[in-house]
Amino acid sequence: MTDAFDDERSTPPEATRIDPPRHTPLWAFLSRLMLRLEAWLRSHGGRRLRTGIRVFWAAVTAVGILLLVGPVINAPLTFDDITSSAKDAAGTWIAKDFSAEYHVQQGEDGRLVVAVTERFTAVFPDDVDENTIERVVASQYEGHDLAPLLREARMDDRAVAPRVTATPTRTTYSIGGGERLTGSHPVELRYDLHDLAFDDRELSSELPYQVVKWDVFGPEWPHAVSSSSLRVIVPGGLESAFVRQPAAGLSWLLVGGSTTMEPEDAASDPLIYEITNDQNIPPHGSFWFTFRFEPGTFAMPGPSALFFVQAFGPFVPLLLLAAGVLFAFAARAVAWADERGRAWFVPESQPRPQSSVALDARLWGARGTAALAEALDAWRRNPSNPLLTRRLARAAHRAGRWGDVFSARRSFRFSSAWREQFERELRTIPRGFVRDAFLGGGFALVVLQLGLTRQLSYQSALTVEWWPRAAAAVAIALAGVIFAVALSARPLSQAGALAREHLLGQRLYLERTAAAERTPLRSPELPYVVLFERPRAAGRLVRELLEREGIDRRTGADPAFFGRGRIVVRALAVAIVGGALALAFLTTAPTSAAPDETAVLDGVEGDYGVAVTDADIAATLSRNDDGVGRLEVVETLKAEVSGNLRTVPQITRVWRDVVDGRDQGLTVESITVDDEAVPFEQTRRLGHAVVQTRLTDDWSGEHDVEVRYALERPVAAGEDTDRVTWTALMAGWSWPWTTVDAEPERVRIALTLTDGVGEGLTSDSGWLDSTPYRPDSPPEPLGDTVQRAGQTVISLDARAADEGTSGSRWPSSSSYAGLDLAFPAGTFSSATTPGLGHTVWTALPWVAGPVLGAAAVVLGLVGMGARTRVGVRRDVARWLPPSTIVAQVVLIGWAAGDAASEDAILPVVLIPFALSVLVAIIAYVRTRRRGIVT
Repeated sequence: MTDAFDDERSTPPEATRIDPPRHTPLWAFLSRLMLRLEAWLRSHGGRRLRTGIRVFWAAVTAVGILLLVGPVINAPLTFDDITSSAKDAAGTWIAKDFSAEYHVQQGEDGRLVVAVTERFTAVFPDDVDENTIERVVASQYEGHDLAPLLREARMDDRAVAPRVTATPTRTTYSIGGGERLTGSHPVELRYDLHDLAFDDRELSSELPYQVVKWDVFGPEWPHAVSSSSLRVIVPGGLESAFVRQPAAGLSWLLVGGSTTMEPEDAASDPLIYEITNDQNIPPHGSFWFTFRFEPGTFAMPGPSALFFVQAFGPFVPLLLLAAGVLFAFAARAVAWADERGRAWFVPESQPRPQSSVALDARLWGARGTAALAEALDAWRRNPSNPLLTRRLARAAHRAGRWGDVFSARRSFRFSSAWREQFERELRTIPRGFVRDAFLGGGFALVVLQLGLTRQLSYQSALTVEWWPRAAAAVAIALAGVIFAVALSARPLSQAGALAREHLLGQRLYLERTAAAERTPLRSPELPYVVLFERPRAAGRLVRELLEREGIDRRTGADPAFFGRGRIVVRALAVAIVGGALALAFLTTAPTSAAPDETAVLDGVEGDYGVAVTDADIAATLSRNDDGVGRLEVVETLKAEVSGNLRTVPQITRVWRDVVDGRDQGLTVESITVDDEAVPFEQTRRLGHAVVQTRLTDDWSGEHDVEVRYALERPVAAGEDTDRVTWTALMAGWSWPWTTVDAEPERVRIALTLTDGVGEGLTSDSGWLDSTPYRPDSPPEPLGDTVQRAGQTVISLDARAADEGTSGSRWPSSSSYAGLDLAFPAGTFSSATTPGLGHTVWTALPWVAGPVLGAAAVVLGLVGMGARTRVGVRRDVARWLPPSTIVAQVVLIGWAAGDAASEDAILPVVLIPFALSVLVAIIAYVRTRRRGIVT
């Protein structure tokens, strides 16, 4: 609102107009919504409605707290739950002769319908007091609504009408419910399940398919089973769509087994697959089958509504908080904006009556100059007071500097002048339903989000696993923004707006009269000149005036103030520690042990199941007319492949192809199984070359495997030699080649040197004897493994049965197996040297500790010269040596974490550390007393 004299006719000719704020359309729209909502709520209720809204948000908060600290909803059974239920198997009825038949059918619309028939005899022990037989069936599965439809139920050979209880994810059929059941009762259930198939991907071959994977016992089965059988009937036309042979199996906790299902009569239509089990199964067992089909075999429905609720419903609080942030900023910009005074202001030569510099500084929002203006106003009234002089000099020294940022804002906000604004009704605190909604909703929704995140942590992820935790972190941040906006809103009242317009007039007058250039230190106008100036310029102006007054600059010495230099010292100390932590957590030191084959393959699907009993690895090192060396390798493997595994077993090989920073250019050329080429993919993991086949179906049994690869750059240039390091087998090589039924029995490694290359072999050549922990171990002599018959052949032939006997050459699984050959310099024209980056990187663990230790010693000695004088030099002694010590502790673990007691890296990092600790302690003690900067 504006007064009547705000129109154009009453505006003085010397007035300066104030343009109204122009808000964005979004802010204006959101603000109108909130204003209308506030008005509607005020018109429809008072204290009772406001209390009701608060109770609502309190209830939401209580729900969030219950989810956060209360019991887990639908918590999965733990190991102890299942084992304890096995001990009490006779505590409920026992299923005898359980049989399930699944008739797979495809409707005219291409969608899958499975007709299920279950038969079992429920046996009630004498001490079991139950009157109901319950069967629980999943109604939601992999995002599909299975829509269970009961066709018939029978008990004791009589048709019965079971009670059907449906929850969002399960359907329960309850038979009985009258008198207590005793003895044995045959039960038969017939029902249909729809859209049981879902899209999936084979983990090892990455082949997409549609899968029918089902647990016969269902999501809840607390009953023991004495014998069981499963029959699956599939139309003959669907057999051609199989991508893997059907499988079935039993499991209970860590015990289980599976088998490939074969049809009873391969020529029949439909095909019948059956599996029987005569063993007893404890409660909460699993009896499952899996059929995999080509993509597109069945028409798939879209995800059910419940899937979207379960997958994205937990993010609703986050979305509401995000919308709340927009509304909060809109409220701050429009609804909670300053009131309007007049539409203009005129020059003012005098301050407002009954006002003060401190109060005007708060109305103006002069956070950076308020303290200086107040100190100047106080000194002007009593310039002979030394305390006020020191206060003014320190304020002038601080103004506009980085070290004054937080203290200036603290004194601005927590002074009596800030409270005076509200006492004189110059500022207001917004009240109302909308503000209550921001405060109550922000807290309640973030607690609810945390509770949902905790509940989801116990369930299988429906979407990306880390989303709920990220949503909780973002929700906390958004709630913080809402609270900050809502609680910090302190708009000017109309009286406050008029007072601020008076300050605008004062500033205009001081600018037109060039008060900053002509005003002396004792002038009553100077506090307002400072008030309206930029903080750094205001401090510079007052310091110049103090010098003219003859006030020594040392009067402003402030031991508690952090200038640029002292801030830089502290920032550098934090940066040193932060850099060390980043280096340690984000990288692996070149002095650390290299990963073995099991570490490289950790998490790789399909690496288990191919046992290699006989490995013949033959390599050929050649040199062309240009002197370029090339190493070709053929691995001939006799493999025994396991069947009935979760994923298709794949041929998986790992090689060390980067030696001393030189990439040897390993390329896999082909992989064959029983003389037939198979698809494969070559990748890199943990700095090693990895190749894995992409077989799509089970291939159990004995097979002949051949892997061909080449090293395009095998030669490394040394100081006076050319070296060829060929790693035929990685450390840990035997584990991936071992299964329950087979393990490596024979290994032959041979290298043929053609074109007379072998004639130049030096005595430094030998078999690799290095390990991931001792990569620099010298090779073992070649001995009698060299044969020369036109070509040079280096070979070993070892059997596992001879391991541990005298003269056995069986490769140790803890070390690399291969050859390290040395030739005179110039033997190959393609010899390469490591790059500068690799040289620097390998030297870093050896120089980081000494450099930091030397820096700690030098900085400590330099800083000790300051003694007890507060300043940059003293801070150097008290901050930087301790920070370098912390950084050294971090880097010692990084560089020497895998070191043995005799390794040279230990004294390299520990001696500088000990010296820096000694100097840091001395420096800290000698500078422990504080003084005044002079």
